[in-house]
Amino acid sequence: MPSVKQTLQAYFRFCPHCGGRLRRKREHVTSELHCTACGHTFWMNSKPTASVLLVHRNTVLLVRRACAPYKHWWDIPGGFLDVHEDPLRGLQRELREELGIRVHQPKFLNIALGYYPSTPPQSTLNINYYATRFTGTLRPQDDVASYAWHALDALPKNIAFANNRHALRELKKLLRL
Repeated sequence: MPSVKQTLQAYFRFCPHCGGRLRRKREHVTSELHCTACGHTFWMNSKPTASVLLVHRNTVLLVRRACAPYKHWWDIPGGFLDVHEDPLRGLQRELREELGIRVHQPKFLNIALGYYPSTPPQSTLNINYYATRFTGTLRPQDDVASYAWHALDALPKNIAFANNRHALRELKKLLRL
């Protein structure tokens, strides 16, 4: 079975610099895409995300996804960071876009690798925070269909992305639930 990297590499055939053909070539201990014309190495790096687990009295806020992948499944609020965007700034931007809120004093929870099944697929590096306070009025917008508070000991089964399920387990350990 091909790795996420090999699957992703199969989508790219031409160099983004000169248009020459890309071929796999051993680079250190991995196989990377190299241009046969200009020698450029086309690295396949994970895309960073920032998300927050908003907690209130042993419940956590989850959002229902409005679009694919995992349309109508539950998700943790947050999303992809822009190029060179600070994770906490990106987190606040995503929350404003998705829910119209701002969290206060988010604390680091964990970092986890993830897989985003798009075309082409993406490897993600997910930075998760947790917080207990926010300002603003919760209102679903952008790619959020709805939201709900879920008891941490009775989470829904259809939670999108394995890295989200991992973050929720980490939060329960942290809160000793």
